[in-house]
Amino acid sequence: MSRSTVSPTTPQYTGSSRASSASTQTQSASTSQQSTIVTLGSNNQNIALDPTYSVSAPIWKVRSNDAVSTLMAGNFFSSSVNNRLNGLGSALLGMLKDGVDGFTQSVALPSSEAGAVTSGGTQSISYPAAEIKLQIRTESGVDVEIVLGSENDRLQVQMQSSGDLSEAERTALGDLAAGFQKAIDGLAAQPPVLNLSGLTKFDTRVLSSVDFQSSVTLDKDGPQKLAFHADSVSRNLDVDGPLGSMNVSVDMRDSSVWGNARQRAAAIDSYLKQFDKAASRGNADKSLVGMFKDAFAQMNSDYVAPTKQPRISLADIDHAMLTGLADFKASVKQVTTSPNPKNLSEVDSFSYDASQTTQVGGINQFNRSISQQQQSNLKASYHMSLIPDVPLILTTDNKSQNYYYKQINDTAQSKVGISYTKGVLSEAYSEQSAKQSTRTSKYELGVLTDDSTTPFNASQRRDILESLKPLLDDLKNEQSSALYNWQQKLLEVHSQILLKSDPADLKDKSWNVSAPQE
Repeated sequence: MSRSTVSPTTPQYTGSSRASSASTQTQSASTSQQSTIVTLGSNNQNIALDPTYSVSAPIWKVRSNDAVSTLMAGNFFSSSVNNRLNGLGSALLGMLKDGVDGFTQSVALPSSEAGAVTSGGTQSISYPAAEIKLQIRTESGVDVEIVLGSENDRLQVQMQSSGDLSEAERTALGDLAAGFQKAIDGLAAQPPVLNLSGLTKFDTRVLSSVDFQSSVTLDKDGPQKLAFHADSVSRNLDVDGPLGSMNVSVDMRDSSVWGNARQRAAAIDSYLKQFDKAASRGNADKSLVGMFKDAFAQMNSDYVAPTKQPRISLADIDHAMLTGLADFKASVKQVTTSPNPKNLSEVDSFSYDASQTTQVGGINQFNRSISQQQQSNLKASYHMSLIPDVPLILTTDNKSQNYYYKQINDTAQSKVGISYTKGVLSEAYSEQSAKQSTRTSKYELGVLTDDSTTPFNASQRRDILESLKPLLDDLKNEQSSALYNWQQKLLEVHSQILLKSDPADLKDKSWNVSAPQE
């Protein structure tokens, strides 16, 4: 496929012969006057212009009737960043799929009117600020970049590729259009939400990696920044915003440890419940934890097919004793505040992390060993009123200093060990422990009247092999219900090995529990 060169000083779109007629239209229009009257689209229903203020025709870099420019014309005057970027990401990837290799467009208010003030002394229109960037590398080494920018007086887009794209590459890029737009729409929503699943689903035989970055300012508290990366062996997400920060990274190099869809769904659901428990114990911001849960679920969904088969494959019984998830690290940290002016050292904070690591070894398939470890840590502190449902308002006046100050410090661990000797399961066990520490300081009229720490610990070890032996014997003897009982037992085993952060959950002694410790 032929490819024309994009001139850095001539904003237009270029590409294959399929785009030639549109390109000719753009070049012809660019010779005309660069200011045009724009008919506002339906997305501008939120505009409420001051009657003393009139908006002159915006200035276009290139006058064109292409799909992207038409969208920009309809979106430009919107006071919502969601509406301002509506449809632009998917439209640009659609152009790329249809043979356009490069496109640049911008629309802006005349400089004299940017941030203009009405006769009443207030700014007439408040425009949102956002910067979105999508970078994709193909397996053949071609880099594609799409940039969307919205600021007070300007809306601009750019799309370019570093080389010729094959039909398969254009199709794969076009398939990301809906996912790209959903990611933009989510981050531009109020409040922002994560919707990155569509960017994790791409053909790794055609596309090598996908990177998505954004910085969106929705209010005076500052921008919400995001950086996402995905390739055939890893995924990583960093989010930093007014409420706090988070990271989720997934290592997909060893596909042998992945379970089936049912196992992965059960593991994700279990972890989301652990996150909720941590948030409740640590009094975390619900919006921040909600976004963290979305990040974890989306980063662990739809693992891409492995490019090569693992050296050692695992059996169904092995997968039952593992979470089914790829190894990961996940953490979230809330912005720390000091709400008590009388004692600034008492901070409200929340920090939580969880991770999983798995090792598969052995000289061959028949003499293999598997070890998987899960862990979580919670550290938090917060103030609460002495009287339930009564808001706590702390000032420098001792009369306001009536409160509890709680400090939380929790850890949890889970370990599974599996060994085979000459093809026979020779060892299978799980070890779990959970520790909680709650320190409560009580203040009345600014005086510390009570300070106590409550520990709650539990641990247990399960001999999984011992619990499986009767069912293994039934399978050998071909008992009629043996297969059903075996499958039900594997589901039970899987639910038991998942990480549990509450010591109360480790008190269950229903099956083959040895050496419980308080």
